[in-house]
Amino acid sequence: MDTPTKRNEKIWDKLVQNDVLCSRPKLDLTPTAAFDYINQRGFYQNDFNQKKVLCLAGGGGQQSLAFALLGANVTVVDFSAAQLEKDRLVAAKFDKEIKLIQADMRELSMLEQESFDIIYQPYSINYVPSVAPVFEEVQRLLKPNGIYDLMVHNPYVHGTWKDGCWGNEWQTEELWKGKGYPIWQPYRDGHPIETADPNWNFANKDGDLVKIESPQEYRHTLATMLNGLISRNFELLQFKEEVGTDYTQTPGSWEHYTSCAPPWLYILSRKK
Repeated sequence: MDTPTKRNEKIWDKLVQNDVLCSRPKLDLTPTAAFDYINQRGFYQNDFNQKKVLCLAGGGGQQSLAFALLGANVTVVDFSAAQLEKDRLVAAKFDKEIKLIQADMRELSMLEQESFDIIYQPYSINYVPSVAPVFEEVQRLLKPNGIYDLMVHNPYVHGTWKDGCWGNEWQTEELWKGKGYPIWQPYRDGHPIETADPNWNFANKDGDLVKIESPQEYRHTLATMLNGLISRNFELLQFKEEVGTDYTQTPGSWEHYTSCAPPWLYILSRKK
């Protein structure tokens, strides 16, 4: 791993140890709830039995358990040992066999070519400066007609809000400038995103407020992502945005912000 990625790895271990929301294992899932969780965007039918699924940079004991409960053969790759420990926890609790690999998402030579039916990548690709090596590995690892389910930051608004939250309230107030949320960082692929606050601020499960140094994120332009998939023989199947539903909320609130600026995009593609 390069130096920025090693730094991000250490920060993620610390975030996990301090109970950041995305590292809390889903210990109460049922098969029905597992499908609802995996299928939040309506991309799937419940046909995961015996499918080989790779949760790419997806540790934390959440998606891996959901796929396992639906009958899939699950492998998790993550660079954070602390994140993988959460997957180990849920595998033991639910008596599921989940293969865990600590590795950089850009270098997966330990995995066999064309060995997965689905690669599911939650929000993680924006922690590396280039999508190219990740897409190369995904293309190599997927079987023909395999599915790649990718979550990315909306590149047009990346950096327009303050990373981190107190409880469930995201801190966007300081970025509301009376008539909008200013875009002020260059729209350039691989640009290191600057944040209004250099820390993630969140509440742990006990309600205690935690402040941890932010991991480094990078902008990936929409053209880079879509063309990167198309040029690697992927067919785009669906594209969705996460949009807030109540524009009438107070300007500067998370609901108002997301009603103006969808923060996350979801790209479903298939290897031809």
